[in-house]
Amino acid sequence: MKKEKILSLVSKIYGIVITLIMLGLFGPKLIGSIDKLSMSSILNWYDNPIGLFFTYLLGYIIIWWKPLWGSIIIMAGGLLFYFFNPLNVMFLFIFLLPTYLISVLYIWSWYYSLKKK
Repeated sequence: MKKEKILSLVSKIYGIVITLIMLGLFGPKLIGSIDKLSMSSILNWYDNPIGLFFTYLLGYIIIWWKPLWGSIIIMAGGLLFYFFNPLNVMFLFIFLLPTYLISVLYIWSWYYSLKKK
């Protein structure tokens, strides 16, 4: 297989696995926040990963059509999360590294598809 196809396949499989794990962890909390109709609890960034999950999910939905813009949204959400929680190193390794890896893989795959054209 060509490098572009392998990279695209790996990024999609890894992205789906991480998204399913995050949906299992934060899906009920996000639904509870929506059920209470409190947007402030959804976008609460301080010591709460729901804001990161919300922007990740939004970026991951967009990434399927526009890989560059979806990756930018995921990375911006990660930066916001780190900006509000700079001392929480455990969240950094648990949540930010996998989401950034997804973004980097999709950007890399997007770049190879651009070079191909």
